[in-house]
Order: sequence, then C-alpha cells, then structure tokens
Amino acid sequence: MSFFVRNLLLSLLLLPALLSGCATAQKPLTGLVPGRTVETVQSSISISVSAGTQSTGGRGYLAYQAPALFHLVLLTPFGQTVLEAFSENDRFTCVVPDRRVAYTGLVSELPDNSVLKSVDLLKWVMAPAPFPVPAPAAGETVQVSGVSYRFDKNGMLERKVSSEGDQVSYRNYQSIEGVAFPESVEVQNRYGAKVRIVFDEPQLNATVEESTLKPDLTGLSVLPLAEFKSL
Repeated sequence: MSFFVRNLLLSLLLLPALLSGCATAQKPLTGLVPGRTVETVQSSISISVSAGTQSTGGRGYLAYQAPALFHLVLLTPFGQTVLEAFSENDRFTCVVPDRRVAYTGLVSELPDNSVLKSVDLLKWVMAPAPFPVPAPAAGETVQVSGVSYRFDKNGMLERKVSSEGDQVSYRNYQSIEGVAFPESVEVQNRYGAKVRIVFDEPQLNATVEESTLKPDLTGLSVLPLAEFKSL
C-alpha cells in the first residue's frame, strides 16, 4: 500500500471524530458586560425531577429574583397547573391546585429524600461564582469557602459542588443582555435527588411582579411542609 493511500485511509477514519469535536466545541461568548450578573430570571422551562421512587417531568415556568426568591410552576401537556413551588429564604411553600391544598414550612423540616429539597437548591444554583466571568481560572477547579468551582476552557462556570455534596452542572452558555447564562442546568443534592431544567428563551433582569413570587393561599387547606409526600 502506497504512502498516499495509507494517509488517505487514516484521514477518513479520523474524520468522524474530528467533525464530532468541531460540532460540540463551545465557542467563547461575545457581548458580555463586565460585572453584570443575574438579578432576575423569567422563563418557560422543560423540567424533570426524581428522588427515590418519585419522578415527574414536563413543561413549566420559572420566575427567580436574587438572592432567595423563586416561583416554579409545573404544567400538564394541556397547560393545567400540577404544582407550584415558592421559596423565600428558608421558607418553602408547595401548592397542589387539584387537591386545593398547600404545604408550607421550613426546608429543614423535609425528609432527606424529598424531591423538594433538590428543587429548593435553585437559589444556590443561580448564585453567581465569586469571580468575574469569564473567570481567570479557565480550565481549572477553584475552592472557595468549601465550595468547588470548575471552569471550562473559556472561563465559564461548568460545575459547582458544595462541601455537603450538593452539585450542579451548567450546559451550553449563551450571551443574554450582556450576561452569560446556561441553556440548561442539572442539579443533584447530597441525597441523590435530581432536577434538570432547560430554559426556553429566558428573560433576564426584567422586573418581576411581587405577586408572582408570593403564594396566594386563599381557599386552600394549609398543611405542614413535612406532610408533603409525592408530586
């Protein structure tokens, strides 16, 4: 076999791997404004959650206001509300409209394997890293106050792990209003409960109405949060 033919065959064998690498490479973001961070998020989402034998998924809506407020809505395929979750600091409220019931209390009152504990991590997920973005530690892992921050080669936060074992991965950053924001996040708490959220055309740093972030418990039976058993 000639030298030319051998090299041609080798090139053909390597071509799929080379094309695959080119297709998945994350390009550096442009248009980022130094010092600008996520203050609010309003977005349609796709979400899947699982904890032990509990699991569900579907579409929904997320409204978040830094540092410790969010409202998460889970919808049926027909647009009916299955569940609403509200978080304010350490207080968590879960509303199940079909049952006309709300569960409210402190997150610490939930059992370790509750999927709601993983959902409540969204506040920690949204908290910015203590570095400018892109970070100077591109491609490295940095420890700060017990939290491990892993940055990709472009200086974007790729993974965050708490000292207790909670972790989140950030996928496919995009530049929105001068802020680097992921297309999806994958969260796993220290007990194995998981949440994956894919954002659909998120709106950043617009005003969120106060009523959006506060549960309306009018006409609902209100029970202790610890009594919430399943989705």
